[in-house]
Amino acid sequence: MNIITKEELAKAGLQYGYSRTRRHPSVKPFIEGNHNGVDFINLDSTAEQLNDAITFLKSVQGAGKVILFVGVKPEIRQMVKEVALSLNAPYVAERFIGGTLTNFPQIKKRIEKLHDLLKKKETGELAVYTKKEQLLIQRDIDRLDRDFGGISSLTNIPSAIVMIDSRHEDMCVKEAKILHIPVVALCNTDCTIEGIEYPILGNDGSVSSVRFVLESIKNALQIEA
Repeated sequence: MNIITKEELAKAGLQYGYSRTRRHPSVKPFIEGNHNGVDFINLDSTAEQLNDAITFLKSVQGAGKVILFVGVKPEIRQMVKEVALSLNAPYVAERFIGGTLTNFPQIKKRIEKLHDLLKKKETGELAVYTKKEQLLIQRDIDRLDRDFGGISSLTNIPSAIVMIDSRHEDMCVKEAKILHIPVVALCNTDCTIEGIEYPILGNDGSVSSVRFVLESIKNALQIEA
């Protein structure tokens, strides 16, 4: 496995945290210093965290288990989707719907409805409906695809979750905790890392830093695949 270095992280800009006033107490051990009111993250720790997270994810993949990717902030959702698709993994990039994990049987019914409508559209079975009815059905398909298209391959809850910004995805974190699903999360200094099995302290608001973390995970898992 390629070992990720502190220098690579610095080049991607992962060292930049938020202001000290926004700092969550749980991340204090990983703060290297503060300059002009901005916290700087210890990248030696971040490199170790990212390498450990990748080792864990490779073990999950090696066991044939499912990894779910989650990241819905507008500036990073396309990256999350692309990385997940490159790994044939499910993803949530639009919005995390409450109960996606803890009430999966109901979510599965919505996924099955999406599959059913798409199949009927493909086979021409919807042609028997009026144009207005077909329009309403298409709207239903679009809505279901928006909400559940990324997880349409899920037949059960995932074995691990990779997320960007655990503070933003707090609902997903809570549901994962309830179900004891391990979470790998890129967390900035305003996030709590309590209860996150594999926190990666780093800038979660920069496109370059998010891309570096996601690409590092993708490259490691593609090599394993």
